[in-house]
Amino acid sequence: MTVCLNVHDVSLELPLDLQRGSTAGAMGFKAALSGSVRRYATVLSRIEFAAREGDRIALIGLNGAGKSTLLRVLNGALAPTRGSVERRGTMQSLLNATIGFSEYASVTENIILRGTAMGLRRRQLLHALGDILDFSGLRDRANYRLHALSSGQRMRLGFAISTCVQPDILLMDEWIATGDAAFMERARSRMEDRFNHSRIVVMASHGIELHRRVCNKALVMDNGKMRYFGDIEEGIEAYQDIVSRVGAQLQTQARASDPLLFGHATGVVERVRIVEGGIELEGWATDDRGGEVGMVLVEANGVREMLEPERVDRLDVRLHLAKKSGRYGFRVTMLRPARFDPDGFISTLRVSAGRLAGKAGAPLPLANAALIEMN
Repeated sequence: MTVCLNVHDVSLELPLDLQRGSTAGAMGFKAALSGSVRRYATVLSRIEFAAREGDRIALIGLNGAGKSTLLRVLNGALAPTRGSVERRGTMQSLLNATIGFSEYASVTENIILRGTAMGLRRRQLLHALGDILDFSGLRDRANYRLHALSSGQRMRLGFAISTCVQPDILLMDEWIATGDAAFMERARSRMEDRFNHSRIVVMASHGIELHRRVCNKALVMDNGKMRYFGDIEEGIEAYQDIVSRVGAQLQTQARASDPLLFGHATGVVERVRIVEGGIELEGWATDDRGGEVGMVLVEANGVREMLEPERVDRLDVRLHLAKKSGRYGFRVTMLRPARFDPDGFISTLRVSAGRLAGKAGAPLPLANAALIEMN
């Protein structure tokens, strides 16, 4: 049988119940009696792609882009409002290791319940029962009720059930990253085995380097829409472009979740000179490939400017970088806002540099001995 995963024109609307109230003062007891109104929010819009055997698809996007929701549509937990999902082959999901458990059922009963919900036959479950108990380290607690287990034991049980069989299509929401050291080693080994032997994988993660290492395609999400589907490197560039265009707070979140998002760009801001009508910044930087930068992004007080730098050949920087040649120093000038608060500007200043507009690295630090001048 040919294994495939075809997604055709999929959109999803979810109900949003809002408390009825005509004024901001309608709160508390009165608001509770005012009833609610239901509206629908579009969380996925016109998603379309086809996965074939051998595809390892990185599902990439900012928080709230729709990655986890799309995975739940792919595994059938959510039915699309529009469009269709065609699945050929067995499918398993590693989305939430503890979802679907019954608190007052025993460990063994939960294995049967969860396995049945996964679509496994009774014969498969009976064959896998011993392995699940051993893998999760819960054989001596097989008759315990679930509520007697710790959160770590529940996580181990859920992971063991979810990975007890090898699927054709594997859906993953983040690589396993919790548990004690001994379990983590077993889980990592099994995860890699299931990943490598699946014929199609769709994996959401914030780890760009992990995507580069294990995936050959990328599906980039942005506000519930598919912005790109295709080659992994081009997909990462599409995601970097999205991150470079959002506000500072979202950029910080993206870079915090994946410090290597824009590579190992390095440098420092050494001088800030505020003059009549302009602000001059000087420093040095390398791009994500260790080369000269082609753009400098300056953000402060809500103002955001992409500037082409004057590149400066600096012997001290070349010696520091062990480079024989290259102009790694930079100098840029941005317009001074009409209403200008110097203290506010310095406290919110963020300077990033990179090869291209969508390749800006993490914000460069301000040197300890940086000169801040006002004329």
